[in-house]
Amino acid sequence: MDSMSRDERDIDDTVRLFRALGNRWRVRLLLELMEQPRSVSDLADSLGLSQPLTSQHLRVLADRGLVLSRRDGRKVVYQMADRHVVHVLDDALVHVTEAVPDADISNSDREGTIMTTIDIHAEHTVAEHQHGPGCGHQTVQHGDHVDYVHDGHLHALDGDHYDEHGSQPEHKAEHSVAEHQHGPGCGHEAVQHGDHVDYVHEGHRHALDGDHYDEH
Repeated sequence: MDSMSRDERDIDDTVRLFRALGNRWRVRLLLELMEQPRSVSDLADSLGLSQPLTSQHLRVLADRGLVLSRRDGRKVVYQMADRHVVHVLDDALVHVTEAVPDADISNSDREGTIMTTIDIHAEHTVAEHQHGPGCGHQTVQHGDHVDYVHDGHLHALDGDHYDEHGSQPEHKAEHSVAEHQHGPGCGHEAVQHGDHVDYVHEGHRHALDGDHYDEH
């Protein structure tokens, strides 16, 4: 199929798939499941995450069709959905570890850059940092609760940890300027984000990029 004739819904679904993969914990969960099916408790213990946070990440992967689940007695066991998922992950790992021709940086510098990128993650436990009055992070009303802006992400309390809010599998957050233009009086809260202003739109942070708004 010619790339120009691909259905827009297929492209949107592909974008959402890569968003689901854009988290170090979800990639690590898939790497664990590439070896064999695992229960939620086994995966949580292996990665050192709480079971609620592990389940949340697995739900994101399941929503995008990357993993399947089945009940085994009192346990829920997850497995890779198909070989396509394995190939995507394998190819990505090969890509980031292979040499880059004509690069100005050494392999050791490049590897350090890659690891720095992988080690950044938005979710954290209450023990690591507790949001609240005086915590130093801006608050944003999100439906019936308050999120906290942390490293450019919206965090919401969920038990013993904070979940990242903003990327919902079935919600297309980006929109064009023609559809809605953010600015003074647009009805959406403005949040300073580095050298520019984001606007909170349906729980997502939008930033202007040419003729459209990107989700931050």
